[in-house]
Parts: sequence; C-alpha cells; structure tokens
Amino acid sequence: MFQSFDFPAERVDQGELLSLLSYADPEAVKAFAAEIAESLGTLEVVSKRTALARLPMVSSEGDLQSFEALVTEVCIHATNGADGYGMCIGTDEKHALAIAILDVALSADSAGLLTGKIMAFLQAQAELLAQAE
Repeated sequence: MFQSFDFPAERVDQGELLSLLSYADPEAVKAFAAEIAESLGTLEVVSKRTALARLPMVSSEGDLQSFEALVTEVCIHATNGADGYGMCIGTDEKHALAIAILDVALSADSAGLLTGKIMAFLQAQAELLAQAE
C-alpha cells in the first residue's frame, strides 16, 4: 500500500512530498507545519474544498483498480509569490492546510534555511511509516 521514500537533500519531488505527508500522522504534520508557518509571513488560503475523487490503487495481485474517496484539498499563496498545495483523504481541513504550508515552505525557501529541517521531518515520517507496514 505505501511505498518507501528516499529524499535527497538537494531536490524534493512534489508528488512524493504530498503523498508522504498525506499518509503521515496528521497531528505530527500539523504541529510541524505550525512551527514552519511562523517563518513564512502572511499566508492566504486561495481555495479549499472537500470532494469525492476516484483514486487508483494496486491490488495485492498487482492489478490496477480504482476506488472513490472523500478528499480535502487546500491551496495557499505566500506574500513572496510562492504557492502551496495540500490534499488528504477524509475531511481534515487542518491536515490539508498543514501539507500546503510545508509545500509552500519548500517552494519559498530560496536560501535553503528551512529545507534541511523539513527534509529531516520527512525522512523521520517515512521511517515511521515503513516501520508500520
């Protein structure tokens, strides 16, 4: 169900980032995003919605199947021009917002001041998820 992640420090794949954060413990993601948000200045919620989405899934036999799930997504904009996106399965709007905050933080971190801290958090969450399998 969940793939392992390996995040090189110099590059973050947005798809892997969003996937990992949507599987990670929502409370841990929210707490970490609250720490990071303090250094980002003013953030504006551009859109937020909850909708039914058709998502792909690979069965244990390797067949590609799909299922419908309720998802919540949030788009935010930082005053420096960076945009962030977050989505999670379910209706936890704060979890989706936290994911968007971390996405915009990586986009806005041209000096690399937050990237190392975020990468360490992502790696720790990936290890926790790998242990849970």
